[in-house]
Amino acid sequence: MDERNQADTTHRGPRRIGVTGARGFVASRLIPMLLRDGAEVIAILRPGRERSTLPEWNVEVRHADLDQADGFSAAFDGCDAVVHLSGMFQGPQMARALDAARVPCAVFVSSAGVHTRLASASAEAKRVGEAAVNAARVRATILRPSMIYGTAADRNLARLIGWVAERGVVPLPGGGITPQQPVHVDDLAQAIRAALARPANEDRVYDVGGPVALPLREMVRIISGIVGRKAVIVPLPIGATHAAIVLMRRLGLPAPIRPEQILRLGESKAVDISAAVRDLGFSPRSFKEGIRPEVAEVMSKRGLTAT
Repeated sequence: MDERNQADTTHRGPRRIGVTGARGFVASRLIPMLLRDGAEVIAILRPGRERSTLPEWNVEVRHADLDQADGFSAAFDGCDAVVHLSGMFQGPQMARALDAARVPCAVFVSSAGVHTRLASASAEAKRVGEAAVNAARVRATILRPSMIYGTAADRNLARLIGWVAERGVVPLPGGGITPQQPVHVDDLAQAIRAALARPANEDRVYDVGGPVALPLREMVRIISGIVGRKAVIVPLPIGATHAAIVLMRRLGLPAPIRPEQILRLGESKAVDISAAVRDLGFSPRSFKEGIRPEVAEVMSKRGLTAT
């Protein structure tokens, strides 16, 4: 196990922690970390989701429909802190619920996508959520991760790894020249853990990403080197690709990516992590270090071996 994920006996965070989005990718790495710290974890699930949908963790399970405007604050009764992972768009109702339950502090995971200059309903919903949390009584730290990766369960790079390994030809809208700064899921989990442990950092907002920004084409090159298969990058015009994806969706055809994601490939996704480094001791691993185990996992699941 990576030494960064070992239990830290000097950790002094809240003892009773509610976690929303407990079935999700980030929670799968965060909850074991909190349990190793000795925290009592309350996993918040949607109504109808049973404990059996979770790994065999020693956690309490409560149910709440966080998409409702109100009426679920009891799910957070007795929590010393809450980590909200199930979507920043739920920020307004979550802020009211945590205030009603008198939860003293919380960590909300938003997204670096709020920085986009494009018209984006999802980014605007996250901004509204952040504003509601900042206006609430609960003392909250908001983390804005960039693209999250780290295991075959990620929704970002696992498909790219498979494409490189199986095809070797990678079409990239815009040629993959704009900077990306993906963050490993375990590094994000450590940032959440640090935010919980340091009350002085509450009511702050931090961008979290990898140590340096890389062009997407360089990320492809790194992946192809680990796979052992040279990837041929085929540049595609962003405008034409966006129009094609829009048409596919209108025709009801399966599209591998959302139109908004195509346009975002023309925007820099570089973030400034200096505040997180300073205040949270954030120390993210390099992309090459972080992606190597994921490449191995993806290839194993697909029955592939490096050439």
